[in-house]
Amino acid sequence: MLATISPYVYKAIVGYYSDRPEAMAAQLFEEFWQWRLEDSPEFATMVGFHGYDHLLESYSLQSFRDRREHIAFCIVPSSGSALMGLCMLLTCSDRCISVKPSTHPEDKVQYFLKKAKELPKTEDQWLMSSLNILIAGLEGYLRGLDTDGHLYPISFIEGVHVDIFQTIDYMVFNTVDDFRKLLSRYEKLPKQLEEIVDLMKEGIRLKKTMHAVSMKGVLDRLNSFEGPAEKSEFFKRFEKYPDAISEQEREVLKQDARKVIEASVLPAFKQLKKFIQNEYMPHLRHEIAATSLPNGEAYYKECLQYHLELDLNPLEVHQLGLNEVERISSAMKQIIKSLGSEASPKEFSEALRNDSSFLCKSSKEVVQIYEQLLDEEINPKLLTIFPSVPKSPLRVQLQDASKSSGPCAMYIQGTPDFSRPGIFYVNAADLSRSPKYLMPTLALHEGNPGHHLQGSYAMELPGMPPFRSNIEDRRYNDGPVHFPLHTAYVEGWGLYSEYLGYELGVYKTLHEKFGHLTQEMLRACRLVVDTGMHALGWSREKAVQYLLEHTSSSLGEVESEIDRYITWPGQACAYKVGELKIKQLRKKAEDILGVKFDIRAFHKVVLDNPGALTHLEKQVDKYIEETRKNQGREL
Repeated sequence: MLATISPYVYKAIVGYYSDRPEAMAAQLFEEFWQWRLEDSPEFATMVGFHGYDHLLESYSLQSFRDRREHIAFCIVPSSGSALMGLCMLLTCSDRCISVKPSTHPEDKVQYFLKKAKELPKTEDQWLMSSLNILIAGLEGYLRGLDTDGHLYPISFIEGVHVDIFQTIDYMVFNTVDDFRKLLSRYEKLPKQLEEIVDLMKEGIRLKKTMHAVSMKGVLDRLNSFEGPAEKSEFFKRFEKYPDAISEQEREVLKQDARKVIEASVLPAFKQLKKFIQNEYMPHLRHEIAATSLPNGEAYYKECLQYHLELDLNPLEVHQLGLNEVERISSAMKQIIKSLGSEASPKEFSEALRNDSSFLCKSSKEVVQIYEQLLDEEINPKLLTIFPSVPKSPLRVQLQDASKSSGPCAMYIQGTPDFSRPGIFYVNAADLSRSPKYLMPTLALHEGNPGHHLQGSYAMELPGMPPFRSNIEDRRYNDGPVHFPLHTAYVEGWGLYSEYLGYELGVYKTLHEKFGHLTQEMLRACRLVVDTGMHALGWSREKAVQYLLEHTSSSLGEVESEIDRYITWPGQACAYKVGELKIKQLRKKAEDILGVKFDIRAFHKVVLDNPGALTHLEKQVDKYIEETRKNQGREL
């Protein structure tokens, strides 16, 4: 029996019988993290661990079954796992792990619950928080597997045809061995592509496939891979080398790269294209709604739960969006009136878009303005509303030309050893997409105090388990079959950070304030159209028209947004829901604490507690209660 158990779990079981609860928890968190890195080598590369840079993760159906068994072993009481044992040892609550009655009878669950209540509990709330977050993530992954969310591995946004190049960007190339690791990954690509095809075949069998809009451009992208190996994107990394690698070594690496690309990589992608074109495309689903899939209502509900981590149904999310659209529209009209115009928000946005005075003259100027905003307007003021700022450096960098059709700005977290800084990518291929009046909002969201400050703070927080501080910001196609992204917490903070621009004095003009409202309006509209399409029977055309009427986006931008929402059900709802929750918690603290409210202390609580919004709310409530007690002592 023990021979079939992961060595990490085995060591944790041993630790359960020999260590104190706190030490055993730390051991278990580390062992879970090491399993994550081993199970997902590309994720390991992303977070700066390069021990598995020669490997690719498995997409085989069996690998998903294995993960299910591994995770279930960790959280199901009858397995006798260390994680459940630790949970029993540390808590006296009525919480019990949900299991399938057919496999684990109710009396067995009650037996373990009774035993748990008889065991001592710990005062270590930090440990308990991490433990509960881990258990919730494992349970969520199992629920996600039940929806078959992993059967959609390729789309116009993501997939092996895109992700492999991002993985290469995360790799290090200092030695010959580093380049050999990439060759090893290339050699393994055919196997990975076969597994992806098998997933998509299973999707066809179960009638769980993408819609046509989610696959647009995929075949064109795969067509671009055809041609000589030397002109392939896969060869680019073998054209530049560090000085430490000799000319002879370079030539050998180039020859080996040509061989593996020509013999393995390109033929494998050609087969993938053939499968998608001839077998997958004819079986695309006809309706855009996730609810049109078999068991689609449960799937969409799980998608919303995964990204929001709040108990909200589609109708509630939809109404929340409608309320926000009305509020933001009113604020826009007030600014327009203050500027002496009688135009509608849509007309005013059109005029701004066509005003060349708001456009940068070059991509270099775009980068310079962002750097100036961060260095001169934002960063010097951060300590007025935060108790501390992380040390991790932030770099503003132009997005690669090959990604010119992507978002106008995005952030990639750095590594714990600072070998890779946090990178704020700006897309300046089309200067009209980066008008000056929008730049303060984007700098706040992607840079500081947004994603860079939030992610770096968690990464540098002493005692923070790495499974909490490192978010796998990729493979959104998998939907709920994914370890927690805590989307509402992460993206809600990004949107809340835009709001903090007012308190930091970043928005200098009414045009910049209007620019912020246009971005906030887009996030509010997402609640309306995402739920509209996936739960309320909206057509794509109706969703496109709604965004055109209420946002400042062009038709092309709107269509790209809508197709993203079709492809990633529920994800886009997280921004506004998360922001509203953080604002709600702040107002609650302000109202109860009055003059004792400290914005820096509140922000510390939020940043100290990455995870579900329900978890954050509990921590804010504790902060309020502790502050009130201290206030009473002072009186």
